[in-house]
Amino acid sequence: MRALTGAILVLAAASLTAVSLAGCGTVRVPSASTPSARPGAATSAPGLPTRLAHSTLTTPAPGLAAPPAGSRAEAAALAGRLLSLLELPAGARRLPATSLPPSLREPATEVAGASASLDLYRLFAVPQPLDALAGALAARVPAGLSLGSTGQSSGPGEVTTREVGYAPRSVPAGIYSAQLVVTMAPAASGGSLLRADAEVIWYPPRTAAEYIDPARYHVLTVTVTLSGRSEHTITRVVTSRAVIRALAVALNRSQAEPPLILECPLIFATYRLAFAESRHSRPAVVVTATRWPCGGSGITVGGRAQPALADNGAVVAIADRVLGINPRGPPADPGPMLEMTRGG
Repeated sequence: MRALTGAILVLAAASLTAVSLAGCGTVRVPSASTPSARPGAATSAPGLPTRLAHSTLTTPAPGLAAPPAGSRAEAAALAGRLLSLLELPAGARRLPATSLPPSLREPATEVAGASASLDLYRLFAVPQPLDALAGALAARVPAGLSLGSTGQSSGPGEVTTREVGYAPRSVPAGIYSAQLVVTMAPAASGGSLLRADAEVIWYPPRTAAEYIDPARYHVLTVTVTLSGRSEHTITRVVTSRAVIRALAVALNRSQAEPPLILECPLIFATYRLAFAESRHSRPAVVVTATRWPCGGSGITVGGRAQPALADNGAVVAIADRVLGINPRGPPADPGPMLEMTRGG
């Protein structure tokens, strides 16, 4: 099993249609209506101020548009559409989930640690042998999807499973990522057993507390710590209304990061941006980010952690311009990988 980590297959196809495997009879995978296997749950922000404890925690300040968040229902609907695109060779037969053999108890590739996620799967018996089936599925990609991955797992002297993964070309605004993963194993009859998983991760809702009103803050302290042979820190105090507004806008437009477990290279540049009402007041909002896009931008309000934000590098880019720096990247071999939780 390979966990879905840094390279998440990005979804596609706002309008998804199915096609046949050319040259042979086909069986359409029936549409799904309810999720099975490992459903996740939408996340909420820890340690919210008391005044926000009973609110919906998603409404921004007046004049600000909330970025779209996803939902379990939206993810389940998309997963069902993805499964409906898969067309199998003639003779494929749906099996009950209780028939899962040990080799197919987990998909070949799965979401690692995401709570705002679900996995909808179906199991089939297919008369084609393993290699022929995997080759056919990789060669004929359903309309609206692209081939995301192929792979295999081996045991002593033989291939135990094969994998074909598909990614749609577009997804609804509230969906973070998704993929359709087909895992195949040889059957005792000479044919194959096939497990099809539609895996979807959605953006959880933001909290109202983490929206930044640029008119409120007049001082921004930007600090970057560069690691290497020796640690070096650069700090600038900014009062430019344009800079403060640019950062506030970038963060206010960002969606909340889904909690994920990712493997990231060792960090070599860490950023801290502190918004304060004046030079003599304590920062009310503190944003942290890294040169690597792991963990999104962390944010605390009044000392309380809020969901991390998927700012797509905007915070780091603006901070570099403010500081007048262009940190060099890590060496070609980034060295050890750190496992970290993203978005929690």
